[in-house]
Amino acid sequence: MSDNNTTETKAKKKGGIVNTIQNIILVLGFGIFIGSIFLPAWFRNTMSYYVNIIVSPINATMPFYMAVLIIALIVSVASTIIQKYTMDWDLYRRVMQRNQSYQKEYKEAQLSGNKKKLKQLEQEQLSMMSDQTEMTKQQMKPMGFIVFVSIPLFWWAYWYLQQPANIGMTMIFPLFGAVKLTDGFLLFPYWVWWSLICSMAISSMVRKALNTGTVAPS
Repeated sequence: MSDNNTTETKAKKKGGIVNTIQNIILVLGFGIFIGSIFLPAWFRNTMSYYVNIIVSPINATMPFYMAVLIIALIVSVASTIIQKYTMDWDLYRRVMQRNQSYQKEYKEAQLSGNKKKLKQLEQEQLSMMSDQTEMTKQQMKPMGFIVFVSIPLFWWAYWYLQQPANIGMTMIFPLFGAVKLTDGFLLFPYWVWWSLICSMAISSMVRKALNTGTVAPS
């Protein structure tokens, strides 16, 4: 009996330490996010300077756009692994599948004008709120890591391309040919579009490979 109590106590302590670390990263991540928006430029420049010290070994061996691809790969793999082991994916899939079924039934009830069914579905939606709230809480913790890493990298890329030696850097885009990475297209510079394309494509592949966040169609 005492062995069971000891095991439970250790598990609670371990869980408490993990939760504390996650909360610290969450606070730091959103602190960096808010600071990068509202604090003067020195904050972003100082942050970018120190990020450059870490990233420069990667960036020194390949073109900037390839460095962005490698960084997107590292961040995507790390964030997906964190999500995989810090979230209750059974709860996630249950909530997503229930939402899919709910939306399908609600649409059918609307089209058929079934008021009784609509009332039942409205009551059912209230009962779904607790699971959705719990899922949102779980999603916030890995989000802290993603923000903690991605925001400094974003400002580093901006800072790097503003340096005199790099300001004219170009890249060949399909359909557009050679473009200046700092030139804008649909409100964003080309380097931002390249970063988004890399992150979305790699995240999708990593999630599929690790079976994280996938929901079978209802």
